[in-house]
Amino acid sequence: MNFKISEQDWNSPNSMLSWYLITSYAYYVIGESIITDLEFDDIVKRVKENWDLIEHPHKHLIKLSHLEANTGYDIKFPKIVKHNAYLILRGKNED
Repeated sequence: MNFKISEQDWNSPNSMLSWYLITSYAYYVIGESIITDLEFDDIVKRVKENWDLIEHPHKHLIKLSHLEANTGYDIKFPKIVKHNAYLILRGKNED
């Protein structure tokens, strides 16, 4: 089962950056996917397309090389990202 990202979030570049971090942490650190690979690819595409418009407090943690490689493997994730990933996974596992 995959987590459903709201339409409002899909339309917000800043939210897409948050989802990029959360889903990267879940996949690369915890070892769990919370969305499909195609959805992750779409998030990366939206973040790249809107990079200059994004005003997010954690933008500085992401390099364009991460987006070009379609990965979030070596990002230093902030606590709020870790917390949200675990909350989503906990909810996913309760279904």
